[in-house]
Amino acid sequence: MRKSTNTGFKIMKLYWVTTEDHDEDWFVVASSAEEAAGYHEKAEGYDPGDAEAEQVLDIPDNITTETGWPSNDFLRSIGAVFLSDEPARVVEIAGRKFCEGLLASVIDEVVDDEFEKRDGRRPNNTKKPFFHS
Repeated sequence: MRKSTNTGFKIMKLYWVTTEDHDEDWFVVASSAEEAAGYHEKAEGYDPGDAEAEQVLDIPDNITTETGWPSNDFLRSIGAVFLSDEPARVVEIAGRKFCEGLLASVIDEVVDDEFEKRDGRRPNNTKKPFFHS
């Protein structure tokens, strides 16, 4: 939770966390860049030191939050605008654009391709690939 420094609570910030492979790049709410990077590394299975966190903005004092990935609704509540939801989320916040790592969307597309071969369904609602011959 957000807490003031006078009472021993942490001031929370929004960080953009990336790795060299960019497979899982996304926002993390944390009290420091080190905490954000560490959270991302542990949650996504990276080794310590693999992630870098860049502060995007301070979370306003009137918004309560905890360390972790923010929901889309939370991001909207602090001014984020979703420019795209697929194949990866693209978000504009604080005058900058951020694109989600693509691994999750690639996995969803592969799963949909396999389901489509079997029974014509695309349970993740990804678009069918379009190829020119």
